[in-house]
Amino acid sequence: MAIKDQLPKKYQKRGLFYSDTSSGWIVDQDQLRNKYAVSDEAVALWHDIRAEFEKHAIDLVVMAAPPRPLFVPKSALDAVGMPLDAELPALQDGFSTYIAALNAAGIVAPDLSRVAQSPLAADYYFACDTHWTPMGAAVSVAHLNAAMGNGAIDANLARITSAGTYDEKGSLAGVVKDACGKRPKTETVPAPQYAIQGSAASLLGAAPELEKLALVGTSFSDRYQRDAYQVADALAFMMDVHVDNFSVTGGGLVGSMEAFIRSGALASTSYKTVVWETPYSAPLTDVNGLRQILGVLKSAAVVSHTEGLDARIGKEWISIEHSVSMEDVQGLEIVTEGTDTGQLLVEIIDGAGEKTRTKLVKSNRVAANLRSNRWALSLSGLPIGQIVRIKLRLPKSEKQEAATIHFIY
Repeated sequence: MAIKDQLPKKYQKRGLFYSDTSSGWIVDQDQLRNKYAVSDEAVALWHDIRAEFEKHAIDLVVMAAPPRPLFVPKSALDAVGMPLDAELPALQDGFSTYIAALNAAGIVAPDLSRVAQSPLAADYYFACDTHWTPMGAAVSVAHLNAAMGNGAIDANLARITSAGTYDEKGSLAGVVKDACGKRPKTETVPAPQYAIQGSAASLLGAAPELEKLALVGTSFSDRYQRDAYQVADALAFMMDVHVDNFSVTGGGLVGSMEAFIRSGALASTSYKTVVWETPYSAPLTDVNGLRQILGVLKSAAVVSHTEGLDARIGKEWISIEHSVSMEDVQGLEIVTEGTDTGQLLVEIIDGAGEKTRTKLVKSNRVAANLRSNRWALSLSGLPIGQIVRIKLRLPKSEKQEAATIHFIY
C-alpha cells in the first residue's frame, strides 16, 4: 500500500502509507516529517505566552504527544520496508531537543519520546490509528505529573491499573478500507479504569474543594468528541484535581487554545494549571500559530479597542496606508464582518520596504458558539521600527466584506 497514486485523492497529500499485515501496524509518510526545529523567535514567543498565563497566576504546562513512528515494533519496521534507519534517530533527537527547549523556557513538558525505549511502548499507540491509546494517555499523564514535581515516574505508573479494554476501529484502518476494499479487524487494547478515591469526609460531603485544571488540546483529548482515551480522567485521578476539558478535535495548534481564552475562562482565575496537549503533527514550533495565540492573549486583556482602520477585504490583497511606531504597538486585531473560519493573511511593511507576512488560521471544527470573528496577531520581537502599510487577504473568500484593524497597545 505504499504507492501514492493508488490511494484515494484525500489521502495522497499525506504521502506514502506503509502497512504490516501480520502486526497490523500502519504508518503514513507524513508522520515522519520532522517539524521540531526550534527557532529563536519561537522561544521568545514561548516566554511571552508563559508570562501572560503567569499574570493570571496560572501554570502553563505542555503534554506533547511524541512521534508515532518511534513506537513501531522492530519486526513491523522490517516488514514494511521503510528506509527508517536515518530518519528515526533524527526524529527522536529533534523531538527531545524541542522538549528540552520548552523546559529551558520555563514551560514544564515531559519528553514522552523516551517511553519508546521502555516496555510501556507496546501499549502506547494504536497500530491502526494515529492517536495514543487509553494506556498511552495514562502513561503520558504519569510522566507529566512527575515533571511537575508530583512524585517519581515509577510511583505514578504504579498507580495505573488496567482493569478493562477498549476497542478501536482506527482511522488508519479506514485508509486500508478505502484503498483495498477491506477494513482490518478492530484493535483491542488495555484501558485503565479510574476510581475516585475519597475519604469518609468526602462521602459526607465535607471534603475540601479540589483545585481546578483546564485541559486544552486536540483530538488526542477529545477523541470522538467524548475524550474516548480518558485523558481528563487520567489527569483528575493522577493529580487529584477537577478537570474541565476544552479540547477540540481538528482544531490544530490554535483552535482550542483561542476558544479557551476567548471564553473568558483564563480571566476567571479559577484555574491553577492549564495543560496544553499538543499532537506530534502540530508542535509548538509554528511561529504563525504562536503569534496568533499571543495576540489573542494580549487582545483578551484589552478593555476597549482603539479607533480602528476600516477596509473591505477579500480574495485579493488590499493595502492600507498607515504609519505607527512599533515602540507603542504590541499587536493587531482585525475584526471581520462575518468570517470566523479559514485563513487571514496579514502583511506588514516597514519604512525600508521590508515585509513580514503572517498566516492566521481558524478551524471550522471549533463549535460555532466558540468561534470569533476577531483575528489577533502579536507583533512581539518583529524587526520592524515603523509600520507604514498593512496588507490583508482572505484567500478562500468569494466576496469582499467589511473589516476593521485595531492596534493593541
